[in-house]
Amino acid sequence: MSVLQQVCRQFVLLVCGLLSLTACVSMDDNAQQLRTTIVMSGDLSQLPPSAMTYSWHPQLQKIFVDSRLDQQDVLKHMQNTLKKSLLSKGYRWVEDPQLADFQVGFGVAMGTQMTDEQILAAAGLVAGLSTEGVNTKKYDKGSILISFFRPLGVTGQPYEMMWRVLAQGFANIKDMDELNVRFDELVEEMLLTLPATQAVQ
Repeated sequence: MSVLQQVCRQFVLLVCGLLSLTACVSMDDNAQQLRTTIVMSGDLSQLPPSAMTYSWHPQLQKIFVDSRLDQQDVLKHMQNTLKKSLLSKGYRWVEDPQLADFQVGFGVAMGTQMTDEQILAAAGLVAGLSTEGVNTKKYDKGSILISFFRPLGVTGQPYEMMWRVLAQGFANIKDMDELNVRFDELVEEMLLTLPATQAVQ
């Protein structure tokens, strides 16, 4: 056997060995829970350049959670997390919608049997994060929707949506500290593309 043939044979054996090793690698629990999918639609450029204040959308503050979580606690946590993330970009929450430059709506589904089809019907978006290979006895699939709407217009007319983003990820509901950290990180990631106001640029 020539030297070239020996080198080629060793190379083939090395590649086969690496492929075999790679095939044995499996995703651990930590990697499973860090999987996320984010989809968005609309145009953030529709947000007025001078916009600095927002209020909550009067109808779109929806929380769907099972008995392991308190609905009001999740609502308050979502509001506080959004306020913190938006404030970091210079946007201030105001209670009076007449003083707001835009409205923010949101929805959260965690620990429920809400299907992607139901989420699509309710949110108009679907992230489609697969549960394949995930320990569903330990991790629950959660969904978060954030939507921006134009300021108040004609009374009785529907609000016009400018932009929305939907994210899905996995979290351990039994560990509230871990759940809150994952929740806050995901909301921050969802708002990464939101431009900062002139006040913080």
